[in-house]
Amino acid sequence: MRAVTAAASALVTLLAASSAMADSQAHRLKGDFGFSGTGICASSQAIFTPTSYTPPRGFDANLTVIGPALVITFSVQGVRTFNGDGTGSSVQRVVSLALGDQASASSSDQQVQFAYSVTADGTVTIDQAPTHGVFVSGARTGQQTSVSNIPTLVGRLSSDRNSITFATFNTGIETVTRLLPDGSELVEALRICHRERTAVRIGRGGQGDD
Repeated sequence: MRAVTAAASALVTLLAASSAMADSQAHRLKGDFGFSGTGICASSQAIFTPTSYTPPRGFDANLTVIGPALVITFSVQGVRTFNGDGTGSSVQRVVSLALGDQASASSSDQQVQFAYSVTADGTVTIDQAPTHGVFVSGARTGQQTSVSNIPTLVGRLSSDRNSITFATFNTGIETVTRLLPDGSELVEALRICHRERTAVRIGRGGQGDD
């Protein structure tokens, strides 16, 4: 419940802060879109032991990781719903592979709310609230995380409004927070990622008129 409330609050903040919303033609994009894509991250990890916690060192001003980095590659597939009013939500399954001396794999189910805008030429801009995820396979099965500060996604809506391509537009440092059973939270990683997505309409959802 805490994660859902925080995500809703963040979405309100996104909507209030987005100057593009006033001129958005969000009604042009409404319905359910199945999507898939890939991504890769350079991650500065915290160190967890049974008795201690060392936060991640992060990145310097040139976006170079400080100290060792973990490389994580992943695929994602799910359904992204556009409400036609500049808000939406997504549910997705992410399958990840952490690369290193001891490579490991995992998968997680995630959900996120987002704000979006559409311009006259079909440019779509998406700003996401924190993503809430639950690991469903791998060594971390059952653990919950939240990912915040995901950079804006930008892409194009097709002329028939039945497909969208979008990807990370600018570099940004994301924060991965581990949600602990006692209600506390610890930053487990700071990371820089890039993502690409292709989405196709699977439900019209009362598509708006021009």
